[in-house]
Amino acid sequence: NQGTPLVYDGVMYMPNPRDVIQALDAATGELTWEYRRQIPDDIGDFLLGSLTDTNRNLAIYGNLIIDTSVDDYVFALDASSGRLVWETQILDYRKNPANQTSGPIIANGKVISGRSCMPRGGPDACVITAHDARTGKELWRTRTIPAPGEPGDETWGGVPFEKRVHVGT
Repeated sequence: NQGTPLVYDGVMYMPNPRDVIQALDAATGELTWEYRRQIPDDIGDFLLGSLTDTNRNLAIYGNLIIDTSVDDYVFALDASSGRLVWETQILDYRKNPANQTSGPIIANGKVISGRSCMPRGGPDACVITAHDARTGKELWRTRTIPAPGEPGDETWGGVPFEKRVHVGT
């Protein structure tokens, strides 16, 4: 377990392996609610095995606890009940595998998150995204691997775009 608890208003929200999130009374340790995200059975076939269990941190925005999932979604839970409020797919883990071991950062109402893309995911798996914190709607996406003609392309020494891999955020 590599999670860092998030404490707010007397509640400790704990990210746990395999996309389990718990809310605990910070004074007593009593479990208030637990959310267990359904993880696809084949996730280990596409991502690094040990990293499929890692969930390091959560974010909070208003009454929402926000996290990224092992199967490349960003999602929000109601902070008082643990009920799923919204979820948005970022990538198809079968097509563009990328690990998301660190949770999101909230900035100006946006959920910012990045991936540690897998080599077989190609350049399109290496992205940073922003989603509306209230709705989960994607607002923007940028690759961390430049395509030919984009700023930074010259730093790849002529490596063809489709062979550029593994630039984690």
